[in-house]
Amino acid sequence: MDEYLGFKEVTLNDEEVSSLFQPDSHNTFGCVMNQYLVANDAQGNNIGLFRSNDERMVKVPYKTVKGRFLGTVKPRNIQQQMALDLLYNNDITVKIITGKFGTGKDFLMCAAATDLLEHNKFEKIVYVRNNIEVKNSKPIGFLPGSYNEKMMPFAMPMADHLGGIDGLSLMISHGQIEIVHLGFIRGRDIKNSIIICSEAENMTKEHIQLLLGRVGEGSALWINGDFKQCDAEVFQKNSGLMVAVDKLKGHPRFGYVKLLKTERSETAAMADLLD
Repeated sequence: MDEYLGFKEVTLNDEEVSSLFQPDSHNTFGCVMNQYLVANDAQGNNIGLFRSNDERMVKVPYKTVKGRFLGTVKPRNIQQQMALDLLYNNDITVKIITGKFGTGKDFLMCAAATDLLEHNKFEKIVYVRNNIEVKNSKPIGFLPGSYNEKMMPFAMPMADHLGGIDGLSLMISHGQIEIVHLGFIRGRDIKNSIIICSEAENMTKEHIQLLLGRVGEGSALWINGDFKQCDAEVFQKNSGLMVAVDKLKGHPRFGYVKLLKTERSETAAMADLLD
């Protein structure tokens, strides 16, 4: 079975192109709910990006994000365009973005989440991590300091896009961001918040179920990860990310995109050459 990417790519003839751009364009491409469609003409030129609204195909507009930390953020490829559309879709409350290192998972989530926060769409960001260290690295042991200070090394993927530790600390002090250890999430009822779970390749199915159960009124769950980077055998045998994508695809409240291209830098892209 082909991997579900959250999108499919098709080549269309002139008649199919004309039909697709009609206001009542029907979903004749086998797309499940909220799956994206990359449409190309016979010459291989991209002619549009669409999203399945069950029976119909909806044209996806090109979106940019403006924020005080990251400035103007523009999608660098078609999958990033899908990801931004997904993150701003109010009807989708569970959003998963996967992809290898440097594809922009945390970058896009931080840009969109802080923008929505600044426009009062949510009250705060709840950043959740399962504090798993990189496999085959030596544990650093006990971390001194307060709860937030202990969590800070695991929140650096967010801090990197918020002006560093100072920017993240400022938002924490203003009550705009809360950093939560996965082990302390049980029993929470998180309302009017964006719950961001980063590095979710290090989560089991039970962990993802636990997170889903914390989503209260007015909240959304944003998850990202890289299937290849899990750091313990238990996550390879019981991948919460894989189970969630497989079981939830097609649900009207669920959306998924896999990012394919490293955009961090030419140097970062060299990591692929080691495979």
